[in-house]
Amino acid sequence: PMLQVLEEASKSIFVPLTVGGGIRSYADPESGKVYSALEVASRYFRAGADKISIGSDAVYAAEDYYASGGKKTGETSLETISHRYGVQAVVV
Repeated sequence: PMLQVLEEASKSIFVPLTVGGGIRSYADPESGKVYSALEVASRYFRAGADKISIGSDAVYAAEDYYASGGKKTGETSLETISHRYGVQAVVV
């Protein structure tokens, strides 16, 4: 439903749209297919979002960063999405 709302809104609203909620890796319970956070974010961008907002995954990324002694893995949702779409496209 959120994607449909975003698609329709982006047709007539001409301000930057930021969308958040559910932007994380997950497995579809019906098919078992696993979607990465990047795939989820990509779908929001294609639907008209200018930015995506990450909440819980940002906390997990920070915890991993500090646990690794300050080393980036390149695998967190923050890193993969900002690498593909630019740091300006990700809001925490």
